[in-house]
Amino acid sequence: MASTDVGTRTGGPAAAGPPIVPQGPARLALIAVTVAVLAQTLRFSLPQLDHFADEAGTASAAGAVLVVYLAGFAAPLIRRFAGPRGLLLAGVGGLFAVRLLAQALDPRTWLAFAGTAIGMIAVAALYEGARGLSGVGFATATVAGLSIDGAVRMCFATWDPVWRDGFGPWLACLAFVGVGAAALYRELASGPVSAPGVSWRDALGAAAFGPFLALQILVLASPAFVASSGWQSLTGAHVAIVIGQGLALAFLASGLAVRAVPGGVCVLGGTLLGVGAGAVAGTYALSGIEVVPVVIVGQVLSAWLLAVACRAPLRRAGTGGPVWRVDAGAALGGLLVAAILIPYQVSAVSPLPVPNNLLPGLAGILLGALAAIAAARGGPLPARVPLRALTAGAAALVLLGGTLVFTVAAPDGEAPAAPAGGQVRVLSYNIHDAVNQSGRLDPEGVARVIEGQRAQVVLLQEAGRGSLLSGTTDVAVWLSRRLGMKLIWGPAADGQFGNAILTSLPVRSSGTGRMPKGDWSQIRGYVWARLAVGQTTMDVWSTHLEGGGDRGGERAREIAALLRAWGGAPRTIIGGDFNAGPGSPELIAMTDGTDLRNTAIGGEQYPTRSDGTSTDWVFGSDGVLVTDYDVPESDASDHYPVAVTVRIGR
Repeated sequence: MASTDVGTRTGGPAAAGPPIVPQGPARLALIAVTVAVLAQTLRFSLPQLDHFADEAGTASAAGAVLVVYLAGFAAPLIRRFAGPRGLLLAGVGGLFAVRLLAQALDPRTWLAFAGTAIGMIAVAALYEGARGLSGVGFATATVAGLSIDGAVRMCFATWDPVWRDGFGPWLACLAFVGVGAAALYRELASGPVSAPGVSWRDALGAAAFGPFLALQILVLASPAFVASSGWQSLTGAHVAIVIGQGLALAFLASGLAVRAVPGGVCVLGGTLLGVGAGAVAGTYALSGIEVVPVVIVGQVLSAWLLAVACRAPLRRAGTGGPVWRVDAGAALGGLLVAAILIPYQVSAVSPLPVPNNLLPGLAGILLGALAAIAAARGGPLPARVPLRALTAGAAALVLLGGTLVFTVAAPDGEAPAAPAGGQVRVLSYNIHDAVNQSGRLDPEGVARVIEGQRAQVVLLQEAGRGSLLSGTTDVAVWLSRRLGMKLIWGPAADGQFGNAILTSLPVRSSGTGRMPKGDWSQIRGYVWARLAVGQTTMDVWSTHLEGGGDRGGERAREIAALLRAWGGAPRTIIGGDFNAGPGSPELIAMTDGTDLRNTAIGGEQYPTRSDGTSTDWVFGSDGVLVTDYDVPESDASDHYPVAVTVRIGR
């Protein structure tokens, strides 16, 4: 599969590279598995880094994150003192070891930092392991690795196996690590392929992997993103991603990309990719079916630009400077991953000075610009081979096996029975993206809390659907299947973070809305549903208001918008995280001049957060009689659920 063509001249007569590159399939497998494990490592590190920021403070976390993402710049030193094999062992071998440890110990903060740092070194080692491949070969292996990773995640409903115990998660871990270790051994045993001289312009092509990977994690290879933003089922979302990956593999295998790509064409391709990604990802994003073609075309564009950019640092002939320049270029790419993903993650909880849509847009533009810089510096692409293109595209159909497993797997839980005599158990719960007080992603812990309350209606806040804060897991869909309850989704913020309603009652109608905003901070929202209760109905609302002691005015505007949307309908429950304590003007506004009443019996206050404060409330209107109120403590989130039993009148 590797190219055997002679390289181009870059600054003088150049000797031809070796006519046959050894162990091509093993080399492709090494790149594919390394990329897959790197994506897994970055995904499990993101919730841990957020937890560290909560514990240590923003300034300390920012410094620590910067240090770990700068670790890739140690690659030239490792090469100097340990040679190419030492670089491969430290980066790729270390990454496989971290993946194995994470499965055995559960992801922990120190492991997240270590894994991210080693992952940045592994980015540089990727190019050493790919030496002798064409840019097309490197891009093909990269897309294949992400495709396999996505198929495995779908088997577990997007909840990464690294967070889970049992035979299935361990089998997935051992398969990745085992295949990767075998390919690494083959690579080390065969000896390195000699590298040509590399200019700094050549080396910049290696940085393209960073924005490519950031786009894949955030948008293009995230089934939860496509499902939540495109209003598709999780099955349909993964099918769309597989179609895009199959077309990308077919395009790369066909050789339709020309040998000498004008830099302007790369810039145009990157701009189109950036505009599309920025349009569908972010706070002010488009949503609906248009997300699907953007993702499909984006897969093809990003794979093509990566192939063009990587031809220069991987070419097999030429003159220039030392090969460690490629290590530095790759380290810059790793830093670009942080520059795109970390601010985007922060934007979910703290406002940025600009819309976070600019970050995925910038990733696409950077990918195009780096491809343009390296466009004329690489060797030729393979000849046009239609049959190979058809084979590569058809091979992607195998990846739908993960979707099949997800689709046919039955939910583990059974929804509570319909209420008798008009009594309904309602639970309002800020689940903190299903990240518990130890920083571990644990949707199962949230599910057990909900099960323990036997609630027929669950009002969720901070329910991630592809959010970086939950490792891009579709938490809302997972909980819906696990509990056997219907899901009504209400996107807020960037569409991967919002409110939701889970219920076992018949749904008569539902809707969602977002609060007005005057700046670039997170958009808050609400979701409502009209549910059948015996011969009558009840309305339930879930919302999450702006946080911060200095944002009382913003919360007041949000409450006014919420009350206007409600309109005073009887038999209504409104629950959520109001980010306001007892006696605050915000809570007074909820009941002053309305038919709403606080459901806390006797006015007794219970702490609803682990720090002892109360910010989570449930209000009922006329036609709602509260018979029980409870705040059970749990470490499944940094909030405790508020549970009420109500009797619905006619």
